[in-house]
Amino acid sequence: MKKVVIFDFDGTLADTFPITSEIFKTTIKEYGYKEISNEDIQKLREMTPIQIISHFKFPIWKVPELIGKVRDKTADFVEHIKPFKGIKQMLIGLKNKNIKLGILTSNSKKIVDVFLKHKEFPKFEFIESELNLFKKPDHLKKVISKYKFKKDEVIYVGDEVRDINAAKHAGIDVAAVTWGYNKKQILQKNNPTYLVDSTKEIQGILI
Repeated sequence: MKKVVIFDFDGTLADTFPITSEIFKTTIKEYGYKEISNEDIQKLREMTPIQIISHFKFPIWKVPELIGKVRDKTADFVEHIKPFKGIKQMLIGLKNKNIKLGILTSNSKKIVDVFLKHKEFPKFEFIESELNLFKKPDHLKKVISKYKFKKDEVIYVGDEVRDINAAKHAGIDVAAVTWGYNKKQILQKNNPTYLVDSTKEIQGILI
Protein backbone atom coordinates (compact mmCIF):
# COMPACT_ATOMS: atom_id res chain seq x y z
CA MET A 1 0.00 0.00 0.00
CA LYS A 2 1.20 3.50 -0.80
CA LYS A 3 1.63 5.82 2.16
CA VAL A 4 2.87 8.88 0.27
CA VAL A 5 1.49 10.52 -2.86
CA ILE A 6 3.53 13.24 -4.54
CA PHE A 7 1.57 15.26 -7.06
CA ASP A 8 2.62 17.39 -9.97
CA PHE A 9 0.67 20.67 -10.00
CA ASP A 10 0.04 22.01 -13.51
CA GLY A 11 -2.22 19.72 -15.49
CA THR A 12 -2.60 17.32 -12.58
CA LEU A 13 -4.23 19.22 -9.73
CA ALA A 14 -4.79 22.56 -11.46
CA ASP A 15 -6.17 23.16 -14.95
CA THR A 16 -3.56 25.74 -15.94
CA PHE A 17 -3.45 24.75 -19.61
CA PRO A 18 -6.05 27.25 -20.94
CA ILE A 19 -4.24 30.18 -19.32
CA THR A 20 -0.65 29.12 -19.91
CA SER A 21 -1.28 28.19 -23.55
CA GLU A 22 -2.67 31.66 -24.28
CA ILE A 23 0.26 33.27 -22.46
CA PHE A 24 2.69 31.04 -24.35
CA LYS A 25 1.14 32.05 -27.68
CA THR A 26 1.71 35.74 -26.99
CA THR A 27 5.08 35.37 -25.26
CA ILE A 28 6.79 33.32 -27.97
CA LYS A 29 5.92 36.08 -30.47
CA GLU A 30 8.34 38.25 -28.48
CA TYR A 31 11.08 35.99 -29.84
CA GLY A 32 10.10 36.59 -33.45
CA TYR A 33 7.86 33.58 -34.00
CA LYS A 34 4.64 33.77 -35.97
CA GLU A 35 1.27 33.47 -34.29
CA ILE A 36 0.47 29.96 -33.08
CA SER A 37 -3.00 28.58 -33.72
CA ASN A 38 -5.08 26.57 -31.27
CA GLU A 39 -4.57 23.59 -33.58
CA ASP A 40 -0.80 24.00 -33.24
CA ILE A 41 -1.15 24.13 -29.44
CA GLN A 42 -3.04 20.83 -29.47
CA LYS A 43 -0.24 19.23 -31.51
CA LEU A 44 2.26 20.30 -28.86
CA ARG A 45 0.37 18.14 -26.36
CA GLU A 46 1.60 15.11 -28.28
CA MET A 47 5.26 16.11 -27.79
CA THR A 48 7.88 16.02 -25.06
CA PRO A 49 9.63 19.29 -24.05
CA ILE A 50 12.67 18.40 -26.17
CA GLN A 51 10.44 17.71 -29.18
CA ILE A 52 8.68 21.05 -28.68
CA ILE A 53 12.01 22.90 -28.55
CA SER A 54 13.12 21.10 -31.71
CA HIS A 55 9.77 21.79 -33.41
CA PHE A 56 10.18 25.54 -32.92
CA LYS A 57 13.95 25.44 -33.48
CA PHE A 58 14.08 27.42 -30.25
CA PRO A 59 17.55 28.06 -28.74
CA ILE A 60 17.76 25.73 -25.74
CA TRP A 61 19.71 28.31 -23.74
CA LYS A 62 16.72 30.67 -23.97
CA VAL A 63 14.22 28.09 -22.71
CA PRO A 64 14.57 29.02 -18.98
CA GLU A 65 13.92 32.67 -19.88
CA LEU A 66 10.82 31.80 -21.92
CA ILE A 67 9.44 29.48 -19.24
CA GLY A 68 10.14 32.13 -16.59
CA LYS A 69 8.20 34.75 -18.52
CA VAL A 70 5.22 32.43 -18.98
CA ARG A 71 5.35 31.49 -15.28
CA ASP A 72 5.51 35.13 -14.14
CA LYS A 73 2.58 36.14 -16.33
CA THR A 74 0.55 33.15 -15.11
CA ALA A 75 0.89 34.44 -11.55
CA ASP A 76 -1.39 37.35 -12.45
CA PHE A 77 -4.22 34.92 -13.22
CA VAL A 78 -3.75 32.36 -10.44
CA GLU A 79 -7.12 33.08 -8.82
CA HIS A 80 -8.82 32.23 -12.12
CA ILE A 81 -7.20 28.79 -12.35
CA LYS A 82 -9.62 25.97 -11.65
CA PRO A 83 -8.96 22.58 -10.06
CA PHE A 84 -9.87 19.54 -12.10
CA LYS A 85 -13.18 17.87 -11.32
CA GLY A 86 -13.05 15.63 -8.26
CA ILE A 87 -9.52 16.62 -7.22
CA LYS A 88 -10.41 18.28 -3.93
CA GLN A 89 -12.70 15.44 -2.88
CA MET A 90 -10.01 12.89 -3.80
CA LEU A 91 -7.40 14.69 -1.69
CA ILE A 92 -9.74 14.81 1.29
CA GLY A 93 -10.40 11.09 0.91
CA LEU A 94 -6.68 10.30 0.83
CA LYS A 95 -6.03 12.48 3.87
CA ASN A 96 -8.78 10.66 5.75
CA LYS A 97 -6.87 7.42 5.07
CA ASN A 98 -3.72 8.97 6.61
CA ILE A 99 -1.91 9.08 3.29
CA LYS A 100 0.73 11.81 3.18
CA LEU A 101 0.32 14.32 0.38
CA GLY A 102 3.06 16.35 -1.26
CA ILE A 103 3.67 18.42 -4.37
CA LEU A 104 6.69 18.58 -6.66
CA THR A 105 6.16 21.16 -9.38
CA SER A 106 8.00 23.13 -12.04
CA ASN A 107 5.80 26.09 -11.14
CA SER A 108 6.64 28.56 -8.40
CA LYS A 109 5.77 27.74 -4.80
CA LYS A 110 4.05 31.11 -4.49
CA ILE A 111 1.59 30.30 -7.28
CA VAL A 112 0.85 26.90 -5.75
CA ASP A 113 0.35 28.38 -2.27
CA VAL A 114 -2.07 31.03 -3.57
CA PHE A 115 -4.04 28.44 -5.54
CA LEU A 116 -4.33 26.00 -2.63
CA LYS A 117 -5.44 28.73 -0.25
CA HIS A 118 -7.91 30.25 -2.72
CA LYS A 119 -9.51 26.87 -3.45
CA GLU A 120 -9.41 25.80 0.22
CA PHE A 121 -7.58 22.56 -0.52
CA PRO A 122 -6.56 20.26 2.34
CA LYS A 123 -3.05 20.83 3.67
CA PHE A 124 -0.09 19.19 1.97
CA GLU A 125 2.81 17.89 4.05
CA PHE A 126 5.28 19.58 1.71
CA ILE A 127 5.49 21.62 -1.49
CA GLU A 128 8.72 21.41 -3.46
CA SER A 129 9.45 23.58 -6.49
CA GLU A 130 12.00 22.85 -9.21
CA LEU A 131 11.93 25.73 -11.69
CA ASN A 132 14.37 24.07 -14.07
CA LEU A 133 12.23 22.13 -16.53
CA PHE A 134 14.81 19.38 -16.90
CA LYS A 135 15.81 18.80 -13.28
CA LYS A 136 12.63 17.27 -11.90
CA PRO A 137 14.09 13.70 -11.96
CA ASP A 138 16.97 14.67 -9.66
CA HIS A 139 14.73 16.76 -7.42
CA LEU A 140 12.27 13.90 -7.02
CA LYS A 141 15.11 11.66 -5.84
CA LYS A 142 16.16 14.40 -3.39
CA VAL A 143 12.60 14.70 -2.04
CA ILE A 144 12.45 10.97 -1.33
CA SER A 145 15.81 11.15 0.45
CA LYS A 146 15.01 14.41 2.28
CA TYR A 147 11.82 13.08 3.87
CA LYS A 148 13.22 9.55 4.32
CA PHE A 149 10.45 7.90 2.33
CA LYS A 150 10.59 4.22 1.38
CA LYS A 151 10.42 4.00 -2.41
CA ASP A 152 7.87 1.18 -2.47
CA GLU A 153 5.52 3.34 -0.36
CA VAL A 154 5.65 6.37 -2.69
CA ILE A 155 3.85 7.12 -5.93
CA TYR A 156 4.18 10.18 -8.14
CA VAL A 157 1.12 11.48 -9.98
CA GLY A 158 1.66 13.63 -13.05
CA ASP A 159 0.36 14.47 -16.50
CA GLU A 160 3.47 14.60 -18.70
CA VAL A 161 6.05 12.24 -20.16
CA ARG A 162 8.71 14.01 -18.11
CA ASP A 163 6.76 13.09 -14.94
CA ILE A 164 6.86 9.44 -15.98
CA ASN A 165 10.58 9.70 -16.64
CA ALA A 166 11.21 11.46 -13.32
CA ALA A 167 9.45 8.71 -11.37
CA LYS A 168 11.34 5.99 -13.22
CA HIS A 169 14.60 7.83 -12.51
CA ALA A 170 13.70 7.94 -8.83
CA GLY A 171 12.72 4.26 -8.79
CA ILE A 172 9.10 4.77 -7.76
CA ASP A 173 5.68 4.03 -9.25
CA VAL A 174 3.93 6.67 -11.33
CA ALA A 175 0.31 7.31 -12.22
CA ALA A 176 -0.09 9.33 -15.41
CA VAL A 177 -3.36 11.25 -15.61
CA THR A 178 -4.97 11.80 -18.99
CA TRP A 179 -6.60 15.16 -18.30
CA GLY A 180 -3.45 17.30 -18.35
CA TYR A 181 -0.86 18.66 -20.79
CA ASN A 182 0.22 15.51 -22.62
CA LYS A 183 -2.36 13.43 -24.47
CA LYS A 184 -3.18 9.86 -23.50
CA GLN A 185 -1.46 8.27 -26.49
CA ILE A 186 2.00 9.66 -25.76
CA LEU A 187 1.66 8.90 -22.05
CA GLN A 188 0.73 5.31 -22.85
CA LYS A 189 3.76 4.93 -25.14
CA ASN A 190 6.04 5.83 -22.24
CA ASN A 191 4.73 3.03 -20.01
CA PRO A 192 3.65 4.58 -16.71
CA THR A 193 2.88 2.17 -13.87
CA TYR A 194 -0.73 3.31 -14.09
CA LEU A 195 -2.64 5.30 -16.71
CA VAL A 196 -5.72 6.88 -15.17
CA ASP A 197 -8.71 8.68 -16.64
CA SER A 198 -10.37 9.83 -13.41
CA THR A 199 -9.69 10.74 -9.80
CA LYS A 200 -11.70 7.69 -8.73
CA GLU A 201 -9.12 5.49 -10.46
CA ILE A 202 -6.37 7.12 -8.39
CA GLN A 203 -8.31 6.41 -5.23
CA GLY A 204 -8.81 2.84 -6.41
CA ILE A 205 -5.05 2.42 -6.72
CA LEU A 206 -4.28 3.91 -3.32
CA ILE A 207 -7.13 2.95 -1.03
